[in-house]
Amino acid sequence: HSYMEKAYLAYKDTFPDATVSLLDDSIKVIFPNNILFKSNDSQILEQFMLRLDRFAIIFNLYPRTNMLITGHTDNTGEEDKNLALSDERAEAVKSYLISKGIAAESLLAIGFGSLNPIADNKTEEGKQKNRRVEIGFKKK
Repeated sequence: HSYMEKAYLAYKDTFPDATVSLLDDSIKVIFPNNILFKSNDSQILEQFMLRLDRFAIIFNLYPRTNMLITGHTDNTGEEDKNLALSDERAEAVKSYLISKGIAAESLLAIGFGSLNPIADNKTEEGKQKNRRVEIGFKKK
């Protein structure tokens, strides 16, 4: 458990703009979507690439974990388009991390569209919270 606690502290200290949680033997990092991608786009914003570079460094310090990258949207528009966009965003993050030396077999990317909201989609603030990428880690 201390292995995951150390990894948790490394992620939490490095990413103060993200929500970082430790749940038993797993870590979840939630980045607000507005720092990752432009609206309706799956190309990673240049300023977020620096965060992903730091992500790769920390991940390589704690390599006994697997990473799950999930993309999420709000409920605006057609669900099939939201699902495709969320999947493209998760895959973009995965591809970038692979380009930084993380082994592909340690990464899984999947999009959920608007199926797993963390806030109310009836308000603009809630929609903004639902447009996100989550990165989870589980000890191997």
